[in-house]
Parts: sequence; structure tokens; C-alpha cells
Amino acid sequence: MRALVFDPEGGLRVAEVPTPQPGPGEILVRVEACGICGSDRQLVRGEGAPLGTSYPVVLGHEIAGRVAALGEGASGFAPGDAVVVHPFVPCGQCAACARGEEHLCPHQGVMGFTRPGGDAEYVAVPAQNAIRRPDGLDPAEAAILVDAYATPYRAMVSVGVAEEEAVLVIGTGGLGLAAVQIAKALGVPQVAVLSRREDAGALALVSGADEFVTLSDDPRQAARRLRRMAKGGVGLVLDTSGFADGIAFALDVLRPGGKMVTVAMPSDEIPVPFAKLARKGMSIMGSFGSRRADVEELLRMAAEGRVQPDVVAGRRVSLEEAPDAIKNPFFGRDVVVFGSP
Repeated sequence: MRALVFDPEGGLRVAEVPTPQPGPGEILVRVEACGICGSDRQLVRGEGAPLGTSYPVVLGHEIAGRVAALGEGASGFAPGDAVVVHPFVPCGQCAACARGEEHLCPHQGVMGFTRPGGDAEYVAVPAQNAIRRPDGLDPAEAAILVDAYATPYRAMVSVGVAEEEAVLVIGTGGLGLAAVQIAKALGVPQVAVLSRREDAGALALVSGADEFVTLSDDPRQAARRLRRMAKGGVGLVLDTSGFADGIAFALDVLRPGGKMVTVAMPSDEIPVPFAKLARKGMSIMGSFGSRRADVEELLRMAAEGRVQPDVVAGRRVSLEEAPDAIKNPFFGRDVVVFGSP
């Protein structure tokens, strides 16, 4: 079968690899779509990989497809069933898993890093990671729900986003645009977006943002606009980009007692103004990945029209076009589709 393969020596390429066979407790998925994530790009650029990543690796962890076959002992599915795949494979035995925080399992496997991923015609996955896809939900749109949406969803739910009056999202990639939709769907009255790209404003507003500012704006005027919107200060900042100037600006508009949660994993270290945090009683925390239940909820939200992944899904590219799409990102979330893009 054809697959998108990467290793530091051989680089990024489409290659012929053996078609996987489902092992015990696994299912074989015929891939229909697989999102391209920023972490794929970081891996290709040599900016870090999850512990246990083995090369060469078939990339891709935002997977939607149909069940092709069941391995020994796998149940709950039949060939032809439409599914998405939760990309994190927890050990089920550690303290984090026992607490119900399987997304923080230190021993977890990750599709497309420690296991072969979905940028391929077929992928074998644990049956417990497969989730039924609602009828009528486009595969490319469903695929990005499992990470581009699930990661900011987990981050915002963990800090009580529904209780906030105003939220600032940093970044206009797939995570940032998805975060805007999620915040609005969960009832946040005012959502603003901060971006480095002036040409991202239209897409941010279409995604549901009430205000859009960039780092090229006068920072004092931009801060005043956000404070007017937020009636005194933003209660929650979600950082999806990890750029230092954006974080510094966001901390200036964060109200006393406010919270910042980041899902970004920048390669550079970013200074933290501890004195400002202490004086204003603010907190910063990190969030990683998602739980299976998060993906299930997002599938329901998409089926009900409460989030619109069609807005976030960017270019639809063939497997042969995927290397260029990884190296040259566009707005939103590019998706590899199998068949005609």
C-alpha cells in the first residue's frame, strides 16, 4: 500500500509499505481522510517527537475511515462501519489512567509517532480507539475532530470555560479556529482572536470570533479594544501557537485572577513573568491531548451543528501532495484524502 513515511535520514516521502494486518483486539481501517497536524510538521523539522517514536514512521494521527477487517478478539464493529480513531493509546494501568486522566498517561502510544499512522491506505488500530462516526458527517471534517478540536476542547473544559464571560484565543491555525467554535458552542458570550497574520481575520470571524487583533496593531489600542469587549479584562486565554510576543500581550489583557492554558509546544523557551502572575493572582497551566469521551462529545456537537469543522478543514490534498502541504502550511487544517480530493 502507499503511505507517507518519514525518517531523519530518508526524509519525507510517499512509499510502498506492507499493508498491516490487525492483531488481537485490533481492527483494520481503510483510511478515507487524515488531518495534517502541527506536530507532524514539528517532527519533520526535527523539533521533537513523543517519547518512543520509532523510524521510519507512517505519519498521521487524525484518522477517519471505514472498518476493513477485525483481528482476533476484536468486537463491536463490522466491516464497512464508519469510524474515527482516537489517536492516544493509554496503558490503562498507571496512576494517571486510574484517575481517569488517560490523556496524561506517561506510557501511552500515539498514532503516527509510536505506532504507524493514518497517512496510508490502511491502518491497524486498537478496537478500543475506534469511535463510530455519525451518518452524514464528512470524513475529512470528522478526522480533524479527533485532535484539532479535541485538544482545545480538553484544555478549555479543564479550566471551566463555560463560566467565563470573555476568552482570548492565540493563533489561527486549526487548533485556534476550532477553539473559537468550541468556546461559542459552550456558551462563552465574547471570544477574541490574536494572530500574527493580518489576513487571518476573515476566517477567525467566520469561525465565530467577536474581535480580531494582530501583533502588528498598536498594542495599547488592541488591548483597549479587548478590555472594552471583555468589560475590564479577559478571564481565560487559550494559547495554541506558543509565540512569546502573543503570550506577553495576552498576559497584559488577562484580568486579575484570570487563567491562561496552553496547548502549544514551541521549540524555544519562553520567559514567564512570575512577579506579574503573583501580583495579579493569575495562573498558567498546560494541557495535552484529549480523552476518548471528548471526541465522542465533539462528534455529537458536529452532528448537531454546534461546531462547524467544514470551516476549519483547509485544503484537501492527495497523498502525493501531502509532503508539500506539510512543508507549506495554509489556513486551517489541511487534510489528506484518499480518492479524489
